[in-house]
Amino acid sequence: MILKRTFIALGIALAVAGCKQAAPPPQAVQSAKIAWREGDVDDALAEAKQLGRPVLLYWGAVWCPPCNQLKSTLFKDPSFIAETRHFVPVYLDGDSPGAQQWGQRFGISGYPTVIVLQPDGTEITRISSATMASKLPALLRTAASRTTSIEALLAKAGNDTRSLTEDDWRILAGFDWRNDPKHFEDLAKAGDLLDRLSKNAPEAALRRRFALLSLVVANDEAGDGKLKLAPARQRLLAAILPPILAHPDELMANRQELINDTADLVVAMPNGKQRDKLGQSLLAAMDTLYADTGLSLAERLDTIYPAIALAKAEGKVPAEVLARVRERAAWADKNATDSMTRQAAIPDAASLLEEAGDPKAAMKLLEDGLKRSKAPYYFMLDLAGIAEDMGDKDAAIDWARKAYQAAQGPATRVQWAVDYASMVMRLDPADKHEIEASAAAVIDELAKSPDSYYQRTRIKVTKWGAQLRAWADKRDGGEVLKRLRAQMATVCATEGSEAQTCNQWSREA
Repeated sequence: MILKRTFIALGIALAVAGCKQAAPPPQAVQSAKIAWREGDVDDALAEAKQLGRPVLLYWGAVWCPPCNQLKSTLFKDPSFIAETRHFVPVYLDGDSPGAQQWGQRFGISGYPTVIVLQPDGTEITRISSATMASKLPALLRTAASRTTSIEALLAKAGNDTRSLTEDDWRILAGFDWRNDPKHFEDLAKAGDLLDRLSKNAPEAALRRRFALLSLVVANDEAGDGKLKLAPARQRLLAAILPPILAHPDELMANRQELINDTADLVVAMPNGKQRDKLGQSLLAAMDTLYADTGLSLAERLDTIYPAIALAKAEGKVPAEVLARVRERAAWADKNATDSMTRQAAIPDAASLLEEAGDPKAAMKLLEDGLKRSKAPYYFMLDLAGIAEDMGDKDAAIDWARKAYQAAQGPATRVQWAVDYASMVMRLDPADKHEIEASAAAVIDELAKSPDSYYQRTRIKVTKWGAQLRAWADKRDGGEVLKRLRAQMATVCATEGSEAQTCNQWSREA
Protein backbone atom coordinates (compact mmCIF):
# COMPACT_ATOMS: atom_id res chain seq x y z
CA MET A 1 0.00 0.00 0.00
CA ILE A 2 1.40 3.43 -0.96
CA LEU A 3 -1.44 5.72 0.08
CA LYS A 4 -0.32 6.21 3.67
CA ARG A 5 3.21 7.08 2.54
CA THR A 6 1.82 10.05 0.66
CA PHE A 7 -0.65 11.09 3.32
CA ILE A 8 1.35 10.74 6.51
CA ALA A 9 5.04 9.92 6.14
CA LEU A 10 5.44 13.08 4.15
CA GLY A 11 3.96 15.27 6.69
CA ILE A 12 1.58 18.26 6.17
CA ALA A 13 -0.44 19.26 3.15
CA LEU A 14 -2.04 22.64 3.81
CA ALA A 15 -4.73 23.62 1.33
CA VAL A 16 -6.83 26.66 0.54
CA ALA A 17 -10.22 25.99 2.09
CA GLY A 18 -13.39 27.11 0.40
CA CYS A 19 -14.24 29.77 2.95
CA LYS A 20 -14.84 33.46 2.40
CA GLN A 21 -11.76 35.47 3.34
CA ALA A 22 -11.29 39.12 4.20
CA ALA A 23 -10.11 41.14 1.23
CA PRO A 24 -6.31 41.30 1.26
CA PRO A 25 -4.58 44.65 1.13
CA PRO A 26 -3.82 45.96 -2.40
CA GLN A 27 -0.10 45.29 -2.09
CA ALA A 28 -0.85 41.63 -1.27
CA VAL A 29 -2.92 41.22 -4.41
CA GLN A 30 -0.08 42.68 -6.45
CA SER A 31 2.47 40.29 -4.94
CA ALA A 32 3.12 37.37 -7.24
CA LYS A 33 4.89 35.15 -4.77
CA ILE A 34 6.44 34.77 -1.33
CA ALA A 35 9.90 36.32 -0.99
CA TRP A 36 11.62 33.09 -0.02
CA ARG A 37 15.27 33.08 1.02
CA GLU A 38 16.44 29.80 -0.45
CA GLY A 39 18.68 27.37 1.39
CA ASP A 40 20.60 29.49 3.89
CA VAL A 41 18.94 29.28 7.28
CA ASP A 42 21.85 31.04 9.03
CA ASP A 43 21.40 34.09 6.81
CA ALA A 44 17.64 34.05 7.40
CA LEU A 45 18.13 33.93 11.19
CA ALA A 46 20.68 36.75 11.02
CA GLU A 47 18.31 38.86 8.94
CA ALA A 48 15.46 38.07 11.33
CA LYS A 49 17.58 39.26 14.26
CA GLN A 50 18.45 42.46 12.45
CA LEU A 51 14.83 43.19 11.47
CA GLY A 52 13.27 41.97 14.71
CA ARG A 53 11.06 39.47 12.90
CA PRO A 54 10.43 35.73 13.29
CA VAL A 55 11.43 33.22 10.63
CA LEU A 56 8.95 31.15 8.63
CA LEU A 57 10.82 27.97 7.64
CA TYR A 58 9.40 25.77 4.90
CA TRP A 59 11.09 22.37 4.46
CA GLY A 60 10.15 20.65 1.22
CA ALA A 61 11.28 18.68 -1.82
CA VAL A 62 10.70 18.85 -5.57
CA TRP A 63 9.31 15.31 -5.74
CA CYS A 64 7.03 15.49 -2.68
CA PRO A 65 3.29 15.36 -3.58
CA PRO A 66 2.00 17.29 -0.53
CA CYS A 67 4.73 19.92 -1.08
CA ASN A 68 3.46 20.48 -4.59
CA GLN A 69 -0.10 20.72 -3.26
CA LEU A 70 1.11 23.33 -0.77
CA LYS A 71 2.90 25.36 -3.44
CA SER A 72 -0.02 25.24 -5.85
CA THR A 73 -2.62 26.34 -3.27
CA LEU A 74 -1.61 28.02 -0.02
CA PHE A 75 1.60 29.62 -1.28
CA LYS A 76 -0.39 31.35 -4.03
CA ASP A 77 -3.07 32.68 -1.69
CA PRO A 78 -2.83 36.52 -1.49
CA SER A 79 -3.77 36.66 2.21
CA PHE A 80 -1.07 34.16 3.13
CA ILE A 81 1.50 35.91 0.93
CA ALA A 82 0.68 39.23 2.60
CA GLU A 83 1.10 37.71 6.07
CA THR A 84 4.56 36.31 5.25
CA ARG A 85 5.82 39.93 5.02
CA HIS A 86 5.87 39.96 8.82
CA PHE A 87 8.41 37.10 8.72
CA VAL A 88 11.71 36.26 7.13
CA PRO A 89 10.55 33.33 4.96
CA VAL A 90 13.16 30.72 4.10
CA TYR A 91 12.72 27.68 1.86
CA LEU A 92 14.94 24.73 2.67
CA ASP A 93 14.93 22.00 0.04
CA GLY A 94 15.88 18.65 1.53
CA ASP A 95 18.58 18.24 -1.12
CA SER A 96 20.28 21.61 -0.57
CA PRO A 97 23.69 21.71 1.17
CA GLY A 98 23.36 21.18 4.92
CA ALA A 99 19.60 20.66 4.71
CA GLN A 100 19.62 17.30 6.45
CA GLN A 101 21.61 18.81 9.33
CA TRP A 102 18.98 21.51 9.75
CA GLY A 103 16.32 18.82 9.57
CA GLN A 104 18.00 17.04 12.47
CA ARG A 105 18.35 20.24 14.50
CA PHE A 106 14.67 21.12 14.13
CA GLY A 107 13.40 17.56 14.43
CA ILE A 108 11.83 17.44 10.98
CA SER A 109 10.53 14.02 10.02
CA GLY A 110 8.64 14.55 6.81
CA TYR A 111 8.03 16.74 3.81
CA PRO A 112 6.56 19.30 3.94
CA THR A 113 7.03 20.94 7.32
CA VAL A 114 6.34 24.60 8.16
CA ILE A 115 7.91 25.99 11.35
CA VAL A 116 7.86 29.43 12.99
CA LEU A 117 11.16 30.32 14.66
CA GLN A 118 12.46 33.14 16.82
CA PRO A 119 15.60 34.84 15.44
CA ASP A 120 17.73 32.71 17.79
CA GLY A 121 16.30 29.53 16.20
CA THR A 122 13.91 28.71 19.06
CA GLU A 123 10.78 27.04 17.73
CA ILE A 124 7.48 28.82 18.35
CA THR A 125 5.30 26.28 16.57
CA ARG A 126 4.96 24.07 13.53
CA ILE A 127 1.79 24.51 11.54
CA SER A 128 -0.71 21.70 11.13
CA SER A 129 -2.47 20.57 7.97
CA ALA A 130 -5.75 21.05 9.82
CA THR A 131 -5.31 24.82 9.74
CA MET A 132 -7.51 26.29 7.02
CA ALA A 133 -6.17 29.05 4.80
CA SER A 134 -8.85 31.39 6.10
CA LYS A 135 -7.50 30.97 9.66
CA LEU A 136 -3.79 30.94 8.86
CA PRO A 137 -3.25 34.72 8.83
CA ALA A 138 -4.60 34.99 12.39
CA LEU A 139 -2.50 32.01 13.50
CA LEU A 140 0.63 33.50 11.92
CA ARG A 141 -0.03 36.87 13.54
CA THR A 142 -0.33 35.14 16.90
CA ALA A 143 2.87 33.17 16.32
CA ALA A 144 4.74 36.26 15.13
CA SER A 145 4.10 38.12 18.38
CA ARG A 146 5.06 35.28 20.74
CA THR A 147 8.26 34.73 22.68
CA THR A 148 7.15 31.49 24.37
CA SER A 149 8.86 28.45 22.87
CA ILE A 150 6.83 25.41 21.89
CA GLU A 151 8.74 23.42 24.56
CA ALA A 152 7.59 25.85 27.25
CA LEU A 153 4.03 25.83 25.94
CA LEU A 154 3.82 22.03 25.87
CA ALA A 155 5.19 21.88 29.42
CA LYS A 156 2.67 24.48 30.52
CA ALA A 157 -0.18 22.54 28.90
CA GLY A 158 0.96 19.37 30.61
CA ASN A 159 1.19 20.98 34.03
CA ASP A 160 -1.95 23.10 34.25
CA THR A 161 -4.35 23.73 31.38
CA ARG A 162 -6.09 26.41 33.46
CA SER A 163 -3.08 28.67 32.96
CA LEU A 164 -3.35 28.54 29.14
CA THR A 165 -4.24 31.83 27.46
CA GLU A 166 -6.43 32.31 24.40
CA ASP A 167 -3.30 32.59 22.25
CA ASP A 168 -1.89 29.42 23.83
CA TRP A 169 -5.01 27.51 22.83
CA ARG A 170 -4.80 28.94 19.30
CA ILE A 171 -1.21 27.77 18.92
CA LEU A 172 -1.99 24.30 20.32
CA ALA A 173 -5.01 23.92 18.03
CA GLY A 174 -2.89 24.73 14.99
CA PHE A 175 0.14 22.67 16.05
CA ASP A 176 1.32 19.78 13.86
CA TRP A 177 1.00 17.06 16.48
CA ARG A 178 1.76 14.19 14.11
CA ASN A 179 4.93 15.59 12.60
CA ASP A 180 7.17 16.42 15.55
CA PRO A 181 9.60 13.65 16.55
CA LYS A 182 11.71 16.25 18.37
CA HIS A 183 9.07 16.64 21.07
CA PHE A 184 6.95 13.54 20.53
CA GLU A 185 9.11 10.65 19.36
CA ASP A 186 6.71 8.53 21.40
CA LEU A 187 3.29 9.36 19.98
CA ALA A 188 1.65 7.88 23.08
CA LYS A 189 2.87 10.96 24.98
CA ALA A 190 1.28 13.22 22.40
CA GLY A 191 -1.92 11.20 22.75
CA ASP A 192 -1.93 11.62 26.52
CA LEU A 193 -1.50 15.38 26.28
CA LEU A 194 -4.15 15.67 23.58
CA ASP A 195 -6.53 13.69 25.77
CA ARG A 196 -5.86 16.13 28.60
CA LEU A 197 -6.46 19.11 26.31
CA SER A 198 -9.68 17.56 25.02
CA LYS A 199 -11.11 17.56 28.52
CA ASN A 200 -10.18 21.16 29.31
CA ALA A 201 -10.38 23.18 26.09
CA PRO A 202 -12.59 26.28 26.44
CA GLU A 203 -14.82 25.49 23.43
CA ALA A 204 -16.77 22.35 22.51
CA ALA A 205 -15.47 22.27 18.94
CA LEU A 206 -11.91 22.53 20.21
CA ARG A 207 -12.52 19.76 22.74
CA ARG A 208 -13.76 17.52 19.94
CA ARG A 209 -10.77 18.38 17.74
CA PHE A 210 -8.25 17.48 20.45
CA ALA A 211 -10.22 14.31 21.20
CA LEU A 212 -10.14 13.21 17.56
CA LEU A 213 -6.43 13.93 17.40
CA SER A 214 -5.89 11.87 20.54
CA LEU A 215 -7.69 8.95 18.89
CA VAL A 216 -5.71 9.04 15.64
CA VAL A 217 -2.28 9.92 17.08
CA ALA A 218 -1.91 7.06 19.54
CA ASN A 219 -3.62 3.73 18.95
CA ASP A 220 -2.90 0.10 19.66
CA GLU A 221 -2.99 -2.58 16.99
CA ALA A 222 -4.66 -5.93 17.31
CA GLY A 223 -2.88 -9.12 16.28
CA ASP A 224 -4.21 -8.80 12.73
CA GLY A 225 -2.68 -5.34 12.29
CA LYS A 226 -6.01 -3.54 12.60
CA LEU A 227 -6.70 -0.87 15.17
CA LYS A 228 -8.31 -1.76 18.45
CA LEU A 229 -10.16 0.69 20.67
CA ALA A 230 -10.61 0.32 24.39
CA PRO A 231 -14.24 0.75 25.55
CA ALA A 232 -13.60 4.30 26.77
CA ARG A 233 -12.17 5.27 23.38
CA GLN A 234 -15.11 3.64 21.62
CA ARG A 235 -17.46 5.82 23.64
CA LEU A 236 -15.35 8.87 22.89
CA LEU A 237 -15.47 8.28 19.14
CA ALA A 238 -19.22 7.71 19.24
CA ALA A 239 -19.67 10.98 21.15
CA ILE A 240 -17.47 13.30 19.09
CA LEU A 241 -17.74 12.04 15.51
CA PRO A 242 -21.44 12.85 14.76
CA PRO A 243 -21.18 16.54 15.77
CA ILE A 244 -17.86 16.94 13.93
CA LEU A 245 -19.44 15.56 10.77
CA ALA A 246 -22.59 17.65 11.22
CA HIS A 247 -20.90 21.03 11.65
CA PRO A 248 -19.39 22.44 8.41
CA ASP A 249 -16.63 24.34 10.23
CA GLU A 250 -15.60 21.29 12.23
CA LEU A 251 -15.79 19.07 9.16
CA MET A 252 -13.36 21.38 7.38
CA ALA A 253 -11.05 21.85 10.37
CA ASN A 254 -10.73 18.07 10.89
CA ARG A 255 -10.76 17.03 7.24
CA GLN A 256 -7.24 15.55 7.19
CA GLU A 257 -7.97 13.17 10.07
CA LEU A 258 -11.44 12.39 8.70
CA ILE A 259 -10.08 11.55 5.25
CA ASN A 260 -7.02 9.60 6.28
CA ASP A 261 -7.68 7.96 9.65
CA THR A 262 -11.26 7.94 10.83
CA ALA A 263 -12.48 5.03 8.72
CA ASP A 264 -10.00 2.78 10.54
CA LEU A 265 -11.37 4.01 13.86
CA VAL A 266 -14.93 3.32 12.73
CA VAL A 267 -13.97 -0.19 11.62
CA ALA A 268 -12.60 -0.83 15.14
CA MET A 269 -16.03 -0.23 16.68
CA PRO A 270 -17.39 -3.65 17.78
CA ASN A 271 -21.09 -2.73 17.63
CA GLY A 272 -22.23 -3.43 14.07
CA LYS A 273 -25.19 -1.03 14.01
CA GLN A 274 -23.15 1.77 15.52
CA ARG A 275 -20.29 1.05 13.13
CA ASP A 276 -22.58 1.16 10.10
CA LYS A 277 -24.26 4.38 11.21
CA LEU A 278 -20.96 6.15 11.82
CA GLY A 279 -19.59 4.82 8.54
CA GLN A 280 -22.55 6.11 6.53
CA SER A 281 -22.27 9.54 8.19
CA LEU A 282 -18.56 9.63 7.39
CA LEU A 283 -19.19 8.79 3.72
CA ALA A 284 -21.85 11.48 3.44
CA ALA A 285 -19.40 14.00 4.90
CA MET A 286 -16.77 12.92 2.37
CA ASP A 287 -19.21 13.62 -0.45
CA THR A 288 -19.68 17.11 0.98
CA LEU A 289 -15.93 17.72 0.97
CA TYR A 290 -15.56 16.32 -2.54
CA ALA A 291 -18.15 18.81 -3.78
CA ASP A 292 -16.25 21.74 -2.25
CA THR A 293 -14.42 23.37 -5.16
CA GLY A 294 -12.44 25.51 -2.73
CA LEU A 295 -10.38 22.48 -1.72
CA SER A 296 -7.40 21.34 -3.73
CA LEU A 297 -7.86 18.70 -6.38
CA ALA A 298 -5.76 16.21 -4.40
CA GLU A 299 -7.82 16.64 -1.23
CA ARG A 300 -11.08 16.27 -3.14
CA LEU A 301 -9.73 13.13 -4.79
CA ASP A 302 -8.66 11.61 -1.46
CA THR A 303 -12.17 11.85 0.00
CA ILE A 304 -12.93 8.50 -1.66
CA TYR A 305 -10.42 6.73 0.61
CA PRO A 306 -12.82 6.15 3.55
CA ALA A 307 -15.23 4.36 1.19
CA ILE A 308 -12.41 1.99 0.22
CA ALA A 309 -11.29 1.42 3.82
CA LEU A 310 -14.82 0.74 5.06
CA ALA A 311 -15.54 -1.62 2.16
CA LYS A 312 -12.30 -3.57 2.62
CA ALA A 313 -13.14 -4.13 6.26
CA GLU A 314 -16.18 -6.10 5.07
CA GLY A 315 -14.18 -8.06 2.49
CA LYS A 316 -13.57 -7.31 -1.19
CA VAL A 317 -14.27 -3.81 -2.46
CA PRO A 318 -17.61 -4.00 -4.29
CA ALA A 319 -17.95 -3.11 -7.97
CA GLU A 320 -19.80 0.13 -7.32
CA VAL A 321 -17.05 1.47 -5.04
CA LEU A 322 -14.34 0.44 -7.51
CA ALA A 323 -16.26 2.20 -10.28
CA ARG A 324 -16.33 5.41 -8.23
CA VAL A 325 -12.60 5.16 -7.58
CA ARG A 326 -11.90 4.73 -11.29
CA GLU A 327 -14.14 7.69 -12.04
CA ARG A 328 -12.35 9.89 -9.48
CA ALA A 329 -8.92 8.83 -10.76
CA ALA A 330 -9.91 9.70 -14.33
CA TRP A 331 -11.30 13.02 -13.12
CA ALA A 332 -8.03 13.84 -11.38
CA ASP A 333 -5.97 12.83 -14.41
CA LYS A 334 -8.05 15.07 -16.66
CA ASN A 335 -8.15 18.10 -14.38
CA ALA A 336 -4.60 18.04 -12.99
CA THR A 337 -3.23 20.13 -15.83
CA ASP A 338 -0.20 21.87 -14.30
CA SER A 339 2.94 20.09 -13.14
CA MET A 340 2.57 20.82 -9.41
CA THR A 341 -1.04 19.64 -9.28
CA ARG A 342 -0.14 16.48 -11.16
CA GLN A 343 2.76 15.72 -8.84
CA ALA A 344 0.35 16.06 -5.91
CA ALA A 345 -2.63 14.17 -7.34
CA ILE A 346 -1.46 11.37 -9.63
CA PRO A 347 0.36 9.30 -6.95
CA ASP A 348 -2.75 9.53 -4.76
CA ALA A 349 -4.98 8.49 -7.65
CA ALA A 350 -2.77 5.47 -8.29
CA SER A 351 -2.77 4.59 -4.59
CA LEU A 352 -6.55 4.71 -4.48
CA LEU A 353 -6.84 2.46 -7.52
CA GLU A 354 -4.50 -0.10 -5.99
CA GLU A 355 -6.26 0.04 -2.64
CA ALA A 356 -9.58 -0.52 -4.37
CA GLY A 357 -8.29 -3.61 -6.18
CA ASP A 358 -7.14 -2.37 -9.60
CA PRO A 359 -3.33 -2.35 -9.50
CA LYS A 360 -3.02 -2.62 -13.29
CA ALA A 361 -4.93 0.63 -13.71
CA ALA A 362 -2.74 2.20 -11.04
CA MET A 363 0.41 1.18 -12.89
CA LYS A 364 -0.94 2.47 -16.21
CA LEU A 365 -1.79 5.83 -14.66
CA LEU A 366 1.71 6.17 -13.23
CA GLU A 367 3.42 4.97 -16.39
CA ASP A 368 1.39 7.40 -18.50
CA GLY A 369 2.32 10.16 -16.07
CA LEU A 370 6.09 9.62 -16.18
CA LYS A 371 6.68 11.91 -19.14
CA ARG A 372 4.57 14.69 -17.65
CA SER A 373 6.10 14.53 -14.17
CA LYS A 374 8.88 16.88 -13.08
CA ALA A 375 10.08 14.17 -10.70
CA PRO A 376 9.27 10.84 -12.41
CA TYR A 377 11.54 8.95 -10.03
CA TYR A 378 8.86 9.37 -7.35
CA PHE A 379 6.31 7.70 -9.63
CA MET A 380 8.84 4.92 -10.31
CA LEU A 381 9.10 4.05 -6.62
CA ASP A 382 5.32 3.77 -6.49
CA LEU A 383 5.43 1.52 -9.56
CA ALA A 384 8.00 -0.65 -7.77
CA GLY A 385 5.72 -0.93 -4.74
CA ILE A 386 2.70 -1.93 -6.82
CA ALA A 387 4.72 -4.51 -8.76
CA GLU A 388 5.90 -5.98 -5.45
CA ASP A 389 2.32 -6.17 -4.18
CA MET A 390 1.36 -7.96 -7.41
CA GLY A 391 4.10 -10.54 -6.87
CA ASP A 392 6.21 -9.45 -9.87
CA LYS A 393 9.58 -9.29 -8.17
CA ASP A 394 11.60 -8.70 -11.35
CA ALA A 395 9.48 -5.69 -12.33
CA ALA A 396 9.59 -4.37 -8.79
CA ILE A 397 13.38 -4.50 -8.62
CA ASP A 398 13.66 -3.02 -12.12
CA TRP A 399 11.42 -0.06 -11.24
CA ALA A 400 13.29 0.52 -7.98
CA ARG A 401 16.59 0.50 -9.87
CA LYS A 402 15.24 2.94 -12.45
CA ALA A 403 13.92 5.19 -9.70
CA TYR A 404 17.32 5.34 -8.05
CA GLN A 405 19.12 5.93 -11.33
CA ALA A 406 16.77 8.79 -12.24
CA ALA A 407 16.65 10.41 -8.78
CA GLN A 408 17.91 13.99 -8.44
CA GLY A 409 19.55 15.62 -5.43
CA PRO A 410 22.12 14.16 -2.99
CA ALA A 411 19.79 13.28 -0.11
CA THR A 412 17.13 11.94 -2.46
CA ARG A 413 19.65 9.78 -4.30
CA VAL A 414 20.84 8.24 -1.02
CA GLN A 415 17.29 7.55 0.11
CA TRP A 416 16.20 6.13 -3.26
CA ALA A 417 19.33 3.94 -3.33
CA VAL A 418 18.32 2.60 0.10
CA ASP A 419 14.85 1.80 -1.21
CA TYR A 420 16.37 -0.02 -4.18
CA ALA A 421 18.87 -1.98 -2.05
CA SER A 422 16.17 -2.91 0.47
CA MET A 423 13.91 -4.20 -2.29
CA VAL A 424 16.70 -6.37 -3.72
CA MET A 425 17.30 -7.89 -0.27
CA ARG A 426 13.62 -8.44 0.29
CA LEU A 427 12.71 -9.92 -3.10
CA ASP A 428 15.89 -11.64 -4.25
CA PRO A 429 17.84 -12.55 -1.11
CA ALA A 430 19.80 -15.32 -2.83
CA ASP A 431 21.50 -12.92 -5.27
CA LYS A 432 24.56 -11.93 -3.26
CA HIS A 433 26.11 -10.11 -6.21
CA GLU A 434 23.11 -7.83 -6.72
CA ILE A 435 22.74 -7.25 -3.00
CA GLU A 436 26.36 -6.18 -2.70
CA ALA A 437 26.15 -4.00 -5.82
CA SER A 438 23.00 -2.23 -4.66
CA ALA A 439 24.46 -1.75 -1.17
CA ALA A 440 27.63 -0.31 -2.69
CA ALA A 441 25.42 2.18 -4.56
CA VAL A 442 24.08 3.46 -1.23
CA ILE A 443 27.59 3.87 0.15
CA ASP A 444 28.73 5.57 -3.06
CA GLU A 445 25.91 8.11 -2.83
CA LEU A 446 26.78 8.82 0.80
CA ALA A 447 30.40 9.42 -0.21
CA LYS A 448 29.30 12.07 -2.73
CA SER A 449 27.52 14.06 -0.03
CA PRO A 450 29.68 14.18 3.12
CA ASP A 451 27.21 16.36 5.07
CA SER A 452 24.19 14.17 4.38
CA TYR A 453 24.27 11.65 7.25
CA TYR A 454 21.57 13.35 9.27
CA GLN A 455 17.89 12.96 10.16
CA ARG A 456 15.93 11.29 7.30
CA THR A 457 19.06 9.88 5.67
CA ARG A 458 20.45 8.53 8.93
CA ILE A 459 17.13 6.95 9.86
CA LYS A 460 16.79 5.22 6.50
CA VAL A 461 20.42 4.06 6.35
CA THR A 462 20.29 2.76 9.94
CA LYS A 463 17.15 0.74 9.24
CA TRP A 464 18.65 -0.62 6.02
CA GLY A 465 21.86 -1.54 7.87
CA ALA A 466 19.84 -3.64 10.31
CA GLN A 467 18.13 -5.39 7.38
CA LEU A 468 21.51 -6.06 5.78
CA ARG A 469 22.84 -7.48 9.03
CA ALA A 470 19.84 -9.79 9.33
CA TRP A 471 20.27 -10.88 5.71
CA ALA A 472 23.96 -11.65 6.27
CA ASP A 473 23.17 -13.77 9.33
CA LYS A 474 20.52 -15.76 7.50
CA ARG A 475 22.17 -16.05 4.08
CA ASP A 476 25.82 -16.60 4.98
CA GLY A 477 26.65 -13.08 3.83
CA GLY A 478 29.43 -12.37 6.30
CA GLU A 479 32.07 -11.74 3.63
CA VAL A 480 29.77 -9.38 1.74
CA LEU A 481 29.01 -7.49 4.93
CA LYS A 482 32.71 -7.30 5.80
CA ARG A 483 33.54 -5.67 2.45
CA LEU A 484 30.66 -3.24 2.74
CA ARG A 485 31.68 -2.27 6.29
CA ALA A 486 35.17 -1.43 5.05
CA GLN A 487 33.70 0.82 2.34
CA MET A 488 31.33 2.45 4.80
CA ALA A 489 34.12 3.15 7.30
CA THR A 490 35.83 5.36 4.72
CA VAL A 491 32.63 7.31 4.18
CA CYS A 492 31.90 7.66 7.89
CA ALA A 493 35.33 9.15 8.48
CA THR A 494 34.14 12.27 6.62
CA GLU A 495 30.99 12.73 8.67
CA GLY A 496 32.46 14.77 11.53
CA SER A 497 30.22 14.72 14.58
CA GLU A 498 28.12 11.97 13.04
CA ALA A 499 31.05 9.62 12.39
CA GLN A 500 30.41 7.40 15.41
CA THR A 501 26.71 7.07 14.63
CA CYS A 502 27.50 6.45 10.98
CA ASN A 503 29.83 3.59 11.85
CA GLN A 504 27.05 1.81 13.74
CA TRP A 505 24.93 1.37 10.60
CA SER A 506 25.60 -2.35 10.20
CA ARG A 507 26.67 -3.36 13.68
CA GLU A 508 24.84 -5.02 16.51
CA ALA A 509 23.40 -2.54 19.01
